[in-house]
Amino acid sequence: MKKTLVAWLTPLALYACTTPSTPPPAADPCSNPDGALDEAAFVIATHPPAGARVSSGFGVRGCSRTFESNVQWRLTARDGSTLQQGFTTGGGADGFGPFSFNVNFSVPERQIGHLEVFEEDVSEGEGFPPGRTLIPLVLQP
Repeated sequence: MKKTLVAWLTPLALYACTTPSTPPPAADPCSNPDGALDEAAFVIATHPPAGARVSSGFGVRGCSRTFESNVQWRLTARDGSTLQQGFTTGGGADGFGPFSFNVNFSVPERQIGHLEVFEEDVSEGEGFPPGRTLIPLVLQP
């Protein structure tokens, strides 16, 4: 029995040693092999993922194509109050492009919050709704 048990554990130990300990690299948010992003107006935030535990200064990444390359963002607390807001630039009239920014905030206790990354509706309701991504996050003090 002892030899069988050792022989059975050895492959598991080898497997555990060869399993990568770091996650695979994040996909390029502006990857467009099928051409779907070519003519569209959009805002797609890809990092952090939904449910991530974040602390002040966390980074946000994504891809967009918006009017005048303007990408708005807002972080809200559990009670709906705005903790922080701002803007950055991404892709515009010439095509889509990446965006990134950091978010500083302060909360007294760990809580669920939401990061909204969006384009304001400059058309006053004409045409398609503006692009928007809403990400639920766990905000750490």
